[in-house]
Amino acid sequence: MPRRQHPISVLFFIMKIVKDMIYPLAAFILSTTLREDVHPLWLWGGIALFSAVAIALGALSWLRYVYRLEPNAMHVEYGLIIRKKLSIPRDRVQSVDMSAGIVQRLFGVQKLVIETAGSRKPEVVLSAVSKAEADRIRTAMVKDASDAAVTGAGSGAHDDGQGPSGASAGSADGSAAARPLYRVPTGRILLYSATSGRIFLSLAIIAALYSQFDDWVRNLGLFDPDAWEAVMPSDARGWAWFAAAACAVIWLLGTAVITVKEYGFTIERQGGKLLIRRGLLERKQFSVALERIQAVQVTQNTLRRMFGCASVNLVTFASIKNDGQIHSLLCPLVPVRDIPELLAAFVPEAVWPEDFERPGREALTGYIAFPLAVAAAAAVPGLIWIPGGYGWTALALPAAALLHGVLRFRHAGWRLSNDGIVVRSGGFGVQVAFIPRRRIQWLRTKVSPLQARRKLATLQVVTASSSYAAAWLIRHIPQAKAAELIERLRGRQPSPSLILSPVSANRTDSGSS
Repeated sequence: MPRRQHPISVLFFIMKIVKDMIYPLAAFILSTTLREDVHPLWLWGGIALFSAVAIALGALSWLRYVYRLEPNAMHVEYGLIIRKKLSIPRDRVQSVDMSAGIVQRLFGVQKLVIETAGSRKPEVVLSAVSKAEADRIRTAMVKDASDAAVTGAGSGAHDDGQGPSGASAGSADGSAAARPLYRVPTGRILLYSATSGRIFLSLAIIAALYSQFDDWVRNLGLFDPDAWEAVMPSDARGWAWFAAAACAVIWLLGTAVITVKEYGFTIERQGGKLLIRRGLLERKQFSVALERIQAVQVTQNTLRRMFGCASVNLVTFASIKNDGQIHSLLCPLVPVRDIPELLAAFVPEAVWPEDFERPGREALTGYIAFPLAVAAAAAVPGLIWIPGGYGWTALALPAAALLHGVLRFRHAGWRLSNDGIVVRSGGFGVQVAFIPRRRIQWLRTKVSPLQARRKLATLQVVTASSSYAAAWLIRHIPQAKAAELIERLRGRQPSPSLILSPVSANRTDSGSS
């Protein structure tokens, strides 16, 4: 029997219509307000007409949007003038994700998003269905789901202070298989938010837009220069305090926003899928099929290294990117000592190595020469033009480049196994990538003229991902070692006589997907 969404979904249909028509509406409002010969009633009348049309179309869209479930498929019909029918086989469904924003939570409903294999956008988006209905759809459309497994967004997660496999769900008599469950503590979420690079990026964006905003408010007559000068600092010391206070406020706001978004981050493994839940005001639940994971990457920035923690991300194929990185984030922050246990519980393919092979000392020049030369050239104008006898401060640029190059050399490494390769890289931060051999799309070696003199090469390992080719580089290793790695990653035994010719680039398909 065909079903419709909860009536509150009319509001979401209206919001979608308004979003699609926002540019014509904005053009109408601007053209009306900027013309002196237009009566204000035209403006308010146009807005009222637009609102009435949006409400009517939203109600009709809700009425015409119906769906029904069959044992192995879901059928959806929608469209006002052109009627569209969509059939989704159960075997093609990759994930059924649920979330509950503020409006949904007020009415006790959830948003449901269904994604199929190879999709670049959701096939089905149900903006408001009851929790029981969402569970029923997910149970019917997900292979690994069961009535006991589906706990809804935010339910079934608890923090008992144990490791990734310490919290498990099962039947009361213990007959059901344990499902690994891990919740990131709130304190660690706060640390993740406070050390997020996105906050510092927002500072740069705000600084870049400040001058444009200043000119804009001046042109609109909303800016009083005298009042502004009266409250703003008048000397360098005052401006320094003002900048520090502004940075602190933005940092606190950014920390609060990220904390609210990632609060209660919980990972659960159900059969061949990972179930990820997070959010305070908007509680979201996402699922990631293990078979879609192309690689696992552990990332430490400078601040998180000081606390001995790292973030764990997934490189997935064809994940929907409408919600930023939610499909790629496996764990916001975890102590490095707990990473092997976390990976074993949720991504068994990724095995943390005990040690790494490293480039030889002959590679050090390759890591520092080019960035040092660029930084030294960039420092020359500073040495000449920085006034007040402070030109020497420009030397900090090549010093930082030298330090970064040395750190890149120290962190570079790899570990090859029968199942794949682990690549470590980074400068001030560190990244460790676990790349299964069967996920490698292709391999490529590159030899620059400087590398050719030292018989070195750079190996590039590439996997598929959602919208781009994810690549990892092992730089400045012996050419014979690069050739050996290629052969072993292709599943072959390297020939003792294999010699890599010093060409500028040599792409080698791995023969696997």
